Amino acid sequence: MMRMTNEPAEEIQTCALCGFSWATLTRAEIATRMNAAVESYVGVIRRAGHEVGSRPDPQRWSTLEYGGHLRDVLLSIRERIVLAAILDVPVGTPIFRDERVEIGFYAQDEASDVAVELQVATYLFLKTVATLPARFEDRRLVYSNRTPLEITISGAMSNALHECEHHLGDATENLRLLESREP
Repeated sequence: MMRMTNEPAEEIQTCALCGFSWATLTRAEIATRMNAAVESYVGVIRRAGHEVGSRPDPQRWSTLEYGGHLRDVLLSIRERIVLAAILDVPVGTPIFRDERVEIGFYAQDEASDVAVELQVATYLFLKTVATLPARFEDRRLVYSNRTPLEITISGAMSNALHECEHHLGDATENLRLLESREP
């Protein structure tokens, strides 16, 4: 989950849950790590098999729900970056992550579709990041009206990577919990 503070996005912080550090990352580092995290996530989807849509605990989403969420996050942050490249300090649209699950937007997702869609969303995100003109990483945006944190494009790119690595951890933990259930 993104840092929900009013501290500057450039300050290095660490996610208390997964250890991700919001240090300054280059576009190449983000691309390498994001591709690795998404490919690992696709592997977890495959390993989960028929359990991919199962919640190991009522307080956790299924691996498939986390995958749908991650796909949507990458598309959403990509659009925020595009807006910030064109407009001065735009306000991004909230993703409504919990509402998407509650309404059932992920209920029709199939594991094979989510795997491909994650790869496509990653490709589109990284293609957009690679296309940004030099020095655009410093352009600013407000994440959303629900999360009124002003960050840079660089901060948005780091948040996207954090989502990939963090939710890979969630999916891996789901797999571990599901495998440890007694038959």
